[in-house]
Amino acid sequence: MRLKLVLTLLGWVLATGCIEQVDQLWFQPDPLTAYSWPANEVPESRIEEVELQGSALAEEQAPTLFGVWLHPCEDSSPQDCPPNDEYDRANRETTVLYLHGGRGNLESHWARLQILWRMGFAIFAVDYRGYGRSTGSPSEAGLYLDARSALNHVLEQLAAAGAEQLPRPELSRVIYYGHSLGGAVAIDLASEFNPSLLITESSIVSAQALVDDALGLGLPAGTLMSSEFDAIAKIPFVTAPKLVLHGTEDILVRFEFAQLLYQAASEPRKLVAIAGADHNNLPCPSQAAPTPGADSSCIASPSYLAELNSFIEEFLAP
Repeated sequence: MRLKLVLTLLGWVLATGCIEQVDQLWFQPDPLTAYSWPANEVPESRIEEVELQGSALAEEQAPTLFGVWLHPCEDSSPQDCPPNDEYDRANRETTVLYLHGGRGNLESHWARLQILWRMGFAIFAVDYRGYGRSTGSPSEAGLYLDARSALNHVLEQLAAAGAEQLPRPELSRVIYYGHSLGGAVAIDLASEFNPSLLITESSIVSAQALVDDALGLGLPAGTLMSSEFDAIAKIPFVTAPKLVLHGTEDILVRFEFAQLLYQAASEPRKLVAIAGADHNNLPCPSQAAPTPGADSSCIASPSYLAELNSFIEEFLAP
């Protein structure tokens, strides 16, 4: 499947010279005018949709970005707390900045966000430019800027809660969590703004690695595209503890790439293989990949929850 795709791209580029169009194949946004959270379990009082001003690239207008907070429950409203064993009250002091993959929009990732909310975290997730309600067109540089806009918003909210100036992420219990393409975005962000913890799920490692895996001809990825998403070159500069989660049945980004990403990372680091999981259902490998409009939410596997809790408890002191 990967070979057929790359050969198609190669033929397209050689025939048309349209590298810019091939670059857009990284991005499969699903624009919409209003969000409708599928199989929602989060009380409406704990969901806050926000609008952010994004940063402009050269010769482009600054996009308007849309994101969502999943606020943890409060002692004054115990009825809003998740009624399950996954909930840990201590997690309410920790914020997860969630960076989704290259497909869909925030609705597509609601099942994952709900898992983190049920664990007790405060979560902020953003739709990149061109995704969901966010304006503009996606690009590698644009996604990196949008992640910075999202982080700035998170830090502003933490500052409003008592700090006189924007706090540092690594000192403020801020976790970056990136899925698939969002893993590369999270690593890029962490290489410049160190978080308390970095978690990647089914992350790509680089455009070059995917081309090498498909063709095996030593063809430079730049022949096909200008995007690099070179996470493997950036992760050595991330000093935060790193958790690399990857499914053993991932055929889009094979588990061997997670091993390469782990090997390139400095200590402290941890690589976890989730048995039976593919690229899109790692939190709940016994279920099909969660999709918008699904009748039921993703029920996280005990192994996924155990690995997350163990990593956070080890490296994020109370």
